[in-house]
Amino acid sequence: MLKNLVKTCLLGKGRRGRTIPFGLYKGLTLSIDPAVETLFYLGLYERETYPWLRRAVQQAATVIDAGAGCGELSMWALRHPNVQRVLAYDPSPARWPIFEENLRLNRFERDARLTAVQGMFLGPGSEPAWQQLGPLPEPVLLKIDVDGGETAILEALHEVLRRKRCLFLIETHSRQLDADCRSLLEQAEYRVSVVSQAWWRCIAPEQRPAEFNRWLVAERR
Repeated sequence: MLKNLVKTCLLGKGRRGRTIPFGLYKGLTLSIDPAVETLFYLGLYERETYPWLRRAVQQAATVIDAGAGCGELSMWALRHPNVQRVLAYDPSPARWPIFEENLRLNRFERDARLTAVQGMFLGPGSEPAWQQLGPLPEPVLLKIDVDGGETAILEALHEVLRRKRCLFLIETHSRQLDADCRSLLEQAEYRVSVVSQAWWRCIAPEQRPAEFNRWLVAERR
C-alpha cells in the first residue's frame, strides 16, 4: 500500500496520455496509468530487448508486430524513415481501444504505412500477412508475442522463412516453447541467440504469470 501511495504521489494516478521520458519509447505519448505501469513509464519494461531492437530497426524495411498490445512498438517503428510498412495484429478487445487512442495521440492514425488489425496474426486457413497484402519490402523485422502461438506462426511461415530475409524477436513463456521455436528457426538456417532477463530484475521485477520468460532473437546466417 505504501509503495502504491508513493508511486501515485510521484507519477500521478489514472490512465491518460503521458509522454514517456525514458527508454526505447522515449518521446511517444501513450495512454498509461504510471501507478500500475511504472516500469513501462520509466523505460524498464523489457529493456533487455532494446539494444537488439535498435540495431534491427535500422535494417528493416517492414516491421510486423504480432501481439501488438497497445501499439507502442508499431508506433516506435513508424518513427524510423527507413521503415516502409508496419503491420500490427492483436486479438485483445481490451487493448484495442488503447491502441487506437495511442495512434491518435501520436498522429499515426492516418499513416499510410500502417496496417492495424484487431485479430490474430494467423487465423484458421489464413495466409501469412505478407501474402495477403502483397510483396513486402525486405528485410522484415518480425516481433512475435502471442502467449503460446509462436510455434504455430513459425510453422505457417516455414517457406517464407527460407525465401525472405527476416529478423526475429520472439518472447517465449515455457522451456518447451523456447526449444521448439529455436528448432524451427535453426532448420530454416537462422542464427538464434538468447536474451535473458537482466540481473537487476531481482530489484525491479516484471510481474509475469509464468515462471519462465526470455526472448529469442534470430537472423539469417
